Amino acid sequence: MGLLICPVCGKPLVKNEKSYACNGGHSFDVSSDGYVHLLMSNKMNSKLPGDNKQMINARSAFLQKDYYKPLADRLAEILLKDFAESGNCRPVVVDAGCGEGYYTEKIFDALAQNGLSPAIVGLDISKIGIRLAAKRKKRITFVVASVFDMPVLSGSADCILSLFAPVCAGEFARVLKSKGSVYVVVPAKKHLFQMKAQLYEKPYLNDEQPPELDGFVLEQAAELNYEIDLNSQQDIAALFMMTPYYYKTPKQAAERLAQLNRLETEVGFIICKYKKSSK
Repeated sequence: MGLLICPVCGKPLVKNEKSYACNGGHSFDVSSDGYVHLLMSNKMNSKLPGDNKQMINARSAFLQKDYYKPLADRLAEILLKDFAESGNCRPVVVDAGCGEGYYTEKIFDALAQNGLSPAIVGLDISKIGIRLAAKRKKRITFVVASVFDMPVLSGSADCILSLFAPVCAGEFARVLKSKGSVYVVVPAKKHLFQMKAQLYEKPYLNDEQPPELDGFVLEQAAELNYEIDLNSQQDIAALFMMTPYYYKTPKQAAERLAQLNRLETEVGFIICKYKKSSK
């Protein structure tokens, strides 16, 4: 059984050689890169919604250097432990807001290399991001779609991942199995603090509060902190461009960062695990 549903009528989609179709008569082509576009035009707030090409390319270039690989590794460890405890060797994972698919691919590979047979759906509202993601790993189902209207079968997912992406508790609850888990990753207090010290006179700490998800309870929150050493202006610029700071930092401050050829900064992440509330 497939995991995707029709965005028009909600009926299950069946994958054919070059398309997905439902028995309601709706069909959606698989692109030459291997993804399917299931974001309806009336749900798009622009011609190309989501992160723009500049931000996605910067993030892709930065992540390919594996500066954030410890986060992917920690998530994989947590998921492997969860699935081992439940005896689940064929887990269904949804990466909600997967961007260009760096973490999606790392998670898939870790699960597969440890003897599991995962079925993973990566979805994002950015067509540019999904196009890059689909080129990374053909065994993952990549979909252009919104986390607020996920074309994923109800009660199908053992796990939903949300890394630095918008969350939608209602959709997460619908798609997740009754005993499934949601993992939300948010920046820790001093994430990128040394970079912010180069940009602002009074660099601020992050909130790091786990988001509240209606219908879910926060089961645990694990923190991961370490330092990264960026030894080229290219990597520093890529990190800056993939963050929201790029769009709200005064030009003079950004120019200070552009003069650096090396930057050591702390990075930190809070990995929040949620379960469905029993109420």
